[in-house]
Amino acid sequence: MRVPQAYGSEPPGFGSPLSLEEGVCYLVKGKTADSAYRLAQLHAAEGLPVLCISRIFPDRLRGKYGLGHATLWWISNSPGDGHFDPTAVGTLSGAIERFIKDHPDGGLVVLDGIEFIAIQLGFTKTLLFLEHLNEFVMQRRATMLVPVDPECFDPKEFARLDRFTGSIAEEELRDALDTADVGRNLGGG
Repeated sequence: MRVPQAYGSEPPGFGSPLSLEEGVCYLVKGKTADSAYRLAQLHAAEGLPVLCISRIFPDRLRGKYGLGHATLWWISNSPGDGHFDPTAVGTLSGAIERFIKDHPDGGLVVLDGIEFIAIQLGFTKTLLFLEHLNEFVMQRRATMLVPVDPECFDPKEFARLDRFTGSIAEEELRDALDTADVGRNLGGG
């Protein structure tokens, strides 16, 4: 998958220095999840399936990032539709899997809040949760972004997280999105 574009197509008139593949779970390493949400916004604007799971309340998330038609879920201890308890990763995993199965031609999933899940659940169970999702995503056309601040984990723990996923620096994703924005602006003007 090229950033940003429809799955399996080349963008008209511009390219991106970054290529994200379908069937890959990426850790987006940095202090912020802004670039992951920017990519989600671009895909949602193109009518592609997007699921964002976050610690940010869905109405606020939609307003801040302009996520239009994206599906938004909240990691929260508060009960409600589209709310997922941070310790109920089996339920959350099943819901993510259903979303991906419902969109067999591809989709983008952003899972923001893995640090909060790790605090609530412990590192080992969090690692197993991500490994399970990674294996599920590998077999399908979905792409999953997991924004994470490496400083929130012990270096040995973070190395274990990073070992089995794709990995990208938040700055690299931001730069690729900025390049694509410039290309679109030049091509459209």
